[in-house]
Amino acid sequence: MALSARARQPEPRVAPAVNSVWSEVGALRRVLVHRPARELERVVPDALGDMLFDDVPWLPAAQREHDGFTAVMRANGVDVCYLDQLLVRAVADPALREELTSAAIDRARLGDRLHDDVADHLAGLAPQPLVDSLIAGVRLADLPDAPRTLVTRLGSDSMFIVDPLPNLQFVRDSSTWIGRTVAVNRLAKAARAREPAQLAVAVNMLGPAAVWPTCPPRASLEGGDLMIVSPDCVLIGVGERTMGAAAEAVAHRLHEQLAVRSVIAVSLPRSRQTMHLDTVMTMVDRDTFLVSLEQLRQCAAFRLMPQADGMHAIPVEDLFGEIARAVGLTAVRVIAVGGDDDTQCREQWSDAANVLALRPGVVVAYDRNVHTNEALARAGIEVLPIASAELSRGRGGPHCLSCPLSRAC
Repeated sequence: MALSARARQPEPRVAPAVNSVWSEVGALRRVLVHRPARELERVVPDALGDMLFDDVPWLPAAQREHDGFTAVMRANGVDVCYLDQLLVRAVADPALREELTSAAIDRARLGDRLHDDVADHLAGLAPQPLVDSLIAGVRLADLPDAPRTLVTRLGSDSMFIVDPLPNLQFVRDSSTWIGRTVAVNRLAKAARAREPAQLAVAVNMLGPAAVWPTCPPRASLEGGDLMIVSPDCVLIGVGERTMGAAAEAVAHRLHEQLAVRSVIAVSLPRSRQTMHLDTVMTMVDRDTFLVSLEQLRQCAAFRLMPQADGMHAIPVEDLFGEIARAVGLTAVRVIAVGGDDDTQCREQWSDAANVLALRPGVVVAYDRNVHTNEALARAGIEVLPIASAELSRGRGGPHCLSCPLSRAC
């Protein structure tokens, strides 16, 4: 049962004509997700760190939890788009098929002959098996009559010749959707490096969008670090996953191309609990933020202002005061992650501050974060809890599991 301090009725489902995102909390109309699949079964104990997981996930339960998440969104009028289904449609186009498969095969690692054999193997697959293989990965044992090269002789049947993408369920990060524009990002960790190639192909199936250039060479940017407070104010987290140079490049485009008046960079500690801005704070209403105060105390903020000689970073003493001024409010409200010190630490580890707003004052949150959900309810925010035993093992909450494509302003 949802925790609620005020009754709300779901808004009617409206199919958007175009993708447009100018808010973190406007009524969510269309969203991109990836339902976890066989790639989660590739996560093994010896590779947890490399695959960015804290424990081995159990796929059937993760799928049930994800299905519960999408059911809540649909019940609230959201059009849910699945990444793998978009890719299956996309690879019917030979050019998109070539783009997707070429990005998956590393000639430098495999050598010419094995590379060509893998390409031939993938070329012979129908669209659905092809997409499944590119997401779940391809082992040497999956390749019929593998060539006897040095690479194959030194490897084993379990060696991946196309790496799996177990973090793909956190679909927020591989793209940045602002207004009617989209940027395909460059992700920071090797385990996620191929994810943007999937999104770059899927964009073709999502309808018209102005595609921004990617970040400066070798500069990483991840969607969990972008927070669209309003058309006048955008926050960019800078830390473990998003680099300062990328934040400056995005700030320049926001100022020059989209006329955003206030772009604020938030410097994050480089830790697992603060990998993205949305692990520290998310918006739950037009004037309200859910915040992990302990993590926020370790952050610094800067207003990014373009000048004739380049981007200037101006220190901001009061982040929420600056946000209020940017959006024309006298103040913004802050709800802290709930419980005593130990409880806050435990719940923040399970992404207590990482919630998804379906509309102003209504959020999806993990059920395990009981004290934080109660704090939200006491503040008048309706909480729609979802099961989270398995989805949380990769350190990402409902905000991370979703990429909004269309919201009401």
